[in-house]
Amino acid sequence: MKETIVLIDPDPNTQTVVRRAAETMGLPFESAPSVEATLERLPQLPASLVLLNLTTAHIEEISRLRHSFPNVEVIALAGESSIAEATEAMRQGALDYIPRPFGTDEIILAIRRWQQQRELQTEKERLSEVLYLMELGRTLTSTLDLNQLYDQIITLVKRAFLPDTVSLMLLRETERGPRLVIVAQRGLGNIKPGTEVSLEGTIAGLVVQQGEPLVLLGGLRGTPYEHMARGGPIGSAMSVPLKVQQRTLGVLNVNRGLDRMNYTEQDADLLKIFASQIAIAVQNAQLYESLRQERDRILEVEENVRRELARDLHDHLAQTLNSIALHADYLRLMLEQGNVDTEWLQAELNTLRQTARQAVREARSLVFGMRPLVLETRGLVPALEALVEQIQESEPKTRYHFLTEVVPARLPLSQKKARVVFAILQEAIHNVRKHARARNVFVRLRISEDGSRLICEVEDDGVGFDLAAVEAHYDERNTFGLLNMRERAELIEAELTIESEPGQGTLVRLVVPLDEEFSQD
Repeated sequence: MKETIVLIDPDPNTQTVVRRAAETMGLPFESAPSVEATLERLPQLPASLVLLNLTTAHIEEISRLRHSFPNVEVIALAGESSIAEATEAMRQGALDYIPRPFGTDEIILAIRRWQQQRELQTEKERLSEVLYLMELGRTLTSTLDLNQLYDQIITLVKRAFLPDTVSLMLLRETERGPRLVIVAQRGLGNIKPGTEVSLEGTIAGLVVQQGEPLVLLGGLRGTPYEHMARGGPIGSAMSVPLKVQQRTLGVLNVNRGLDRMNYTEQDADLLKIFASQIAIAVQNAQLYESLRQERDRILEVEENVRRELARDLHDHLAQTLNSIALHADYLRLMLEQGNVDTEWLQAELNTLRQTARQAVREARSLVFGMRPLVLETRGLVPALEALVEQIQESEPKTRYHFLTEVVPARLPLSQKKARVVFAILQEAIHNVRKHARARNVFVRLRISEDGSRLICEVEDDGVGFDLAAVEAHYDERNTFGLLNMRERAELIEAELTIESEPGQGTLVRLVVPLDEEFSQD
């Protein structure tokens, strides 16, 4: 709307003078009988100049008008026409003071000064916005560390918008459902990062639910949100969602108290620009943090694999090879002494040959476990069957049963899924060998009735264990174990369940979505 001149003065002569000045300047003119009437009208006149006649209005009304509408300027028309009155009018926030007697020329001159001041102020604001946006860009690209980024965001927003309180909240899924979590703030007392905020009954929660900014330039008083105020009366509030495409990451909030100048529409527009840039930076930092955590997890898994391999080499293959070496040295010593019976030597060589074959089986088992070529060449089912056969050869005291129900060698599974399924079942069997002391181990494969899933089971009749106790203290264990099996299952969107009780054996069930429906006809 075009700039409007508003006069608060019922005097006909003053109205005539000001109307002529407005017409000369080509500006709309309105007359108001009181400050209260003007306050009701000003929301529809965002760019206005109010002329307040101090003969009919109190000088403190200048401050009231300026506080309620920061984008509206006030020119005081003299009452007493004194230096003291002029000084007090300017202290109360008047842009100009026109002493009596005044005519159309004096009013026109004052209006021109106001227009020049507005133009200058607009240029300053544009420059400030550009500078703040440049600084925002530098800030958001200076770090990918989340905590540093949050702190820098709050610092810059506080400097740009001069709020009494500012907070950055991110949306997270908790045990109680979606909640906003304060990750950084200023002015909210001793509220610590990590404090959760409900989506119900809060302005920030409402912004998340609606996905739209909530800008209350005149404060919460008299609005439907008045009961949501936290930390004392709020004179001006802006809450803007942090959105990337259609996804809401959180909310940026800035508030000012009742004793502060209200925010303007221009402030709200700038904050929305800030929020859009901040959302992208936060998402990038979150992705980087996720990648870093995944990298650390992979490195830890690799270290665990090396540790497990070293343990297997030391506990099995290395000891077997050492036994072969000692046995060979013993036979050499007996031959040197010449005290050798042919039948005895034949028996000893046979034992040595069996031990060597055992070492070969263990070596093949280790190599097979690291990279089962049969999995790549023939598929998952033959690879699992070969794994069970190899383990059976090395552990004759335990019976391993491989059972399939209408499952083809080539399943509709990608190589990635097949490798993950093999690794999970291999780990389940490995855990049985290490801990179960079982007499029988059953490895079962079948297709679900609807043909959409592969169901894999590893069951033993061993000693079992307390599943809840193991999972509760898993972070204290330095092993590959159950957690890794669960993480691998999540990678292929499979469902892993484990059932076990002390003395009752263990059942591991893995349900894997097939890449295409399998027909059993």
